[in-house]
Amino acid sequence: QVEDSMMDVYDFVYEEVRRNTSSFRRHELTAIHEAFLCCGKYSPFGDTTNVENKTCPPSQVHDEGQDCLREIQDFLKKHMDFVFSLLGIAIGFTVYGMILTSFLWFSIHFSSNLYRKGKYILR
Repeated sequence: QVEDSMMDVYDFVYEEVRRNTSSFRRHELTAIHEAFLCCGKYSPFGDTTNVENKTCPPSQVHDEGQDCLREIQDFLKKHMDFVFSLLGIAIGFTVYGMILTSFLWFSIHFSSNLYRKGKYILR
């Protein structure tokens, strides 16, 4: 859902800039392009060059493979993989801690049986 939301926001801002040359939306789109190091999006109609010329850094205007939708997907996938790895490690430590805590609880609970020093009977 995060990926879809970010791509929807990008599409919305991109289309607003394409339809209307609002300076606020143009600054937002420029900030997105600079943050993700991408420029524009692929359009089968080919009418995106005007927007890209206004909002992309000069070094990225005509770079191939800099489709922002793809860059946003790759960026989120990489960072979500990292988050899931950290979450897995945290869950592992939590389960490990719960097992250790249960052993501690059982040893405290049954402590009367642990102090048998000198009470063993040999047969």
